Amino acid sequence: MKKLILSFGIAAALFGASLINQEEFSLVQSVIPGTKISKIEHTPIDGLYAAFLPNGNVIYVYPYKRLILIGEIYTNTGINLTNKIKNAWKNKIQKEQLKKINAKELLKNSFEIKFGKGSNRYEIVAFTDPECPFCRRVDKFVRDKNITFHINYMPLYFHPHAKKWALEILSSKNKKEAIKTIEKTNKDLNVTITKEARKTLKATQALAGKLGIRGTPTMFVIDKKTGKVVDVINGANIPKIREWIEKDKETK
Repeated sequence: MKKLILSFGIAAALFGASLINQEEFSLVQSVIPGTKISKIEHTPIDGLYAAFLPNGNVIYVYPYKRLILIGEIYTNTGINLTNKIKNAWKNKIQKEQLKKINAKELLKNSFEIKFGKGSNRYEIVAFTDPECPFCRRVDKFVRDKNITFHINYMPLYFHPHAKKWALEILSSKNKKEAIKTIEKTNKDLNVTITKEARKTLKATQALAGKLGIRGTPTMFVIDKKTGKVVDVINGANIPKIREWIEKDKETK
């Protein structure tokens, strides 16, 4: 990956040093017309702009030569400024996203799986894929913990068995055992797929699209006491899941 190294004094002024006008925004947008840009900011390199995308990514654009730079900016002391602004941007998007998410909508078509004794207060709604290795990593971690999951399937197109396995699990009476069997054998269950399963999968896929979910696992933490979504966990972020499990223990 490309790296731009700047002296700390210059880099300290990175991003938002001066206001962006509409002409500058239009100029940057013209380089990537098919990409939605939420905002742009100046960088300490004259003519180079940081473009902030709705998915949390940040790319650099040099519109005067119609160049796009996908990489990172470092200070000469090794501080990754790109990660710093990207994380801040993702946190902002996440906070805005949490305000719009309805917990009841997340739970409407999900099915519940309890691990151990289940949760006391904080439960997780997961958009997952039965063929996803990262989803399986989460499943392996929580098997011996006390936590309640609500599963919404979102089979990814590049996993050839994911859709069928999701439908088979949804058609099974014991969904927890069905998941274990597929993870262990990586084979079809050969159960009759029900109309209800197809209806449920269609609904959860539509909800994932509405929420802009692009990868699995994507998890939402729900506070049962308030009925609100209090956090989003992207990917197999085991430390974050562990953090909520520990927090849930304190509510006994």
